[in-house]
Amino acid sequence: MSKNYIKYFKIVLFIFAVFYAFKCAKVGHDFEVFVYAGGKLINGQNIYKPSFIQGLQYYYSPLFALLLAPFSSLPIIIPQILWIFLSYYLLYRTWILSAAYFDVSKFTAKQKLSWIIITSALSIRFILIDIGFVQMTIFLLWATLQSMQLIKQGRYISGAALLAFAINIKLLPLAFVCYLFYRNQIKAAALTCVFYVLLLFIPALYLGWDRNLSLIHDWFSIINPLNKEWTVEAEDGPSSLVALIPVYLTKTTGVLSFKRNFLDLNLSQVTLVLNIVRLFFVLLTLVFLRTRPFKAINNNTRSFWEMCYLFIIIPLIYPHQQQYAFVYIIPAFVYITWFFVLNWDTIKQKFNPFTWILLLIVCFNFTPLIGRDIITSHFFEVLLYLRILPLAVIVLIPVLWYCRPKEKLKLAI
Repeated sequence: MSKNYIKYFKIVLFIFAVFYAFKCAKVGHDFEVFVYAGGKLINGQNIYKPSFIQGLQYYYSPLFALLLAPFSSLPIIIPQILWIFLSYYLLYRTWILSAAYFDVSKFTAKQKLSWIIITSALSIRFILIDIGFVQMTIFLLWATLQSMQLIKQGRYISGAALLAFAINIKLLPLAFVCYLFYRNQIKAAALTCVFYVLLLFIPALYLGWDRNLSLIHDWFSIINPLNKEWTVEAEDGPSSLVALIPVYLTKTTGVLSFKRNFLDLNLSQVTLVLNIVRLFFVLLTLVFLRTRPFKAINNNTRSFWEMCYLFIIIPLIYPHQQQYAFVYIIPAFVYITWFFVLNWDTIKQKFNPFTWILLLIVCFNFTPLIGRDIITSHFFEVLLYLRILPLAVIVLIPVLWYCRPKEKLKLAI
């Protein structure tokens, strides 16, 4: 592409981004729930008890609500538009942080462009959903990658503090503390734990010790993964294993009426199967790590590949993960696309028509082509009802394994 075409494309993209930001910010979305919780907090109310704006429960930390409290008196469009534009910037930073793990000095301009375009095509669906709901996952993804880079650079305090802050808001990045321990980053992992505890109690400086403790207790109670409501999620929207497995193992009621369960197990049996599957994906992490515990890995490509597996399974394992949570799998798209572009001459000779068709079907589920306005509302509901998204994400795991950096894995076992 000529420089002029690239310039015009950037202008069009900027105009679309601004238009979409204002369109999403004009009405209250999830960020309104967060800001409203901040207003309740400074007014002496319990943010985890009714009433809730839009009827949506607040699931995040007291600290996050306290940080948003100053925005609670403003028209909701102001904090939402600010957050959306911050999210745009963090998306850019996410690409920079991800690309830094790869040596693309031998890439031609065409290969670099292909890498960016294909990655964007696979990622844009989840980006639009996250921005559309004015959600937090883009921030969490950036914070995870940024903290990993800071720790890799030896800046343990800033890296651990950022990771702890992200975990304080939402528990998604918690698995990366375990990863740090496994990869012998003991100091960084320990500091993250210390900072996490400190962040839990910092609000006590404003709220008082007893009130802060009470809020922490209420918060942990509602996000407890053992709660009954996190065992079966039959409604359309959630897309984690908790939403996928139970609807095929026991009779549930969804938006559509046709049968989707092939077994009729009781709740305890469903819970057992669900937890076994979760454990399987957790243990599969060891296959991707492929070394004994507490062994450091210094190769960037291998480190990023390992983290990509974590980014894939985290939104699958956690309960109550909506489609925007799968912004977290964007690093896997970055890595897999890089691998295909780098090894294109070899891959196109190895793949047969059936393999290509299967790969295209899987990738189709990650594109904006899966949308109500394109495939019709009814077909879109069928895909939600049958939990096609989490199935496609699971299939992404063997694709990531196929794209493993074989030579790098031989260096340290």
